[in-house]
Amino acid sequence: MAAVHAVLALRNKRRVLQRVSWLALITGFALHTIALLSGWAVQRRFPLFYLPETLSFLAWTLVAAYGLVLYRYQTKAQALGGFTLPLVAALVLISVVTGSRVPGSPGTPEGIAGAWLFPFHTTVLICAYASFFVVFVASIMYLLQERELKLKNFGAIFHRLPPLTTVNDIATAAASIGLTLLSLGIVTGMIWSSERDGKLWHNDPKEIFAALTWLLYLLLIIYRSSAGWRGRRAAWMGVAGFALVLCTFLGARLMGGYHDFG
Repeated sequence: MAAVHAVLALRNKRRVLQRVSWLALITGFALHTIALLSGWAVQRRFPLFYLPETLSFLAWTLVAAYGLVLYRYQTKAQALGGFTLPLVAALVLISVVTGSRVPGSPGTPEGIAGAWLFPFHTTVLICAYASFFVVFVASIMYLLQERELKLKNFGAIFHRLPPLTTVNDIATAAASIGLTLLSLGIVTGMIWSSERDGKLWHNDPKEIFAALTWLLYLLLIIYRSSAGWRGRRAAWMGVAGFALVLCTFLGARLMGGYHDFG
């Protein structure tokens, strides 16, 4: 309901649609939080080991990120919901459909040295991915507006999106938060790896993509601080960065390696 009404509100710009979307979103977020906490209590383990669990928590963090953006920018950023909430709905649906395949007693890393780092490591990484998705959406919104400005064809989408200065602020803030969280995730991952087998680096696909992602977003933040990179090039870097995020998120599952526990 939240996703459908957010898309309709983006298209029609009717306040009643946006109110319904917010009400449904708040209700769904509260119920999702209860579901996550109860799942953790019932299974007696940190629920971020299998892909369905990870997708569910990623959906939760995307809603949290959207809420923080709304709190900071209020109605100027409500268009973000039209891009974010359909993905949230899809992630929750996939998680529910595939969740029944998760074994009841998985071979989690709880008996492995340094297992105490696992909850923090995975949580900050997924929160970083949610932040980078906000950067991606802000970059897309910037490119859409810039295209209409160049063509001098100010359609409905142009008047629904936030001002370019707001889009730039959202992208810069989200990139900074995401880079900080990714740095914490990489550091704790290296510590955990060292405690497990005495090696900080394994040349694992996920580690390589994480390092490339960290470097790209560091460059993005540096260049965004320069007036010459506040625009199209920075927006394309945000899009490219999210492509690396996808490779980081799915790298272990598609290519195997040290991070493929399942």
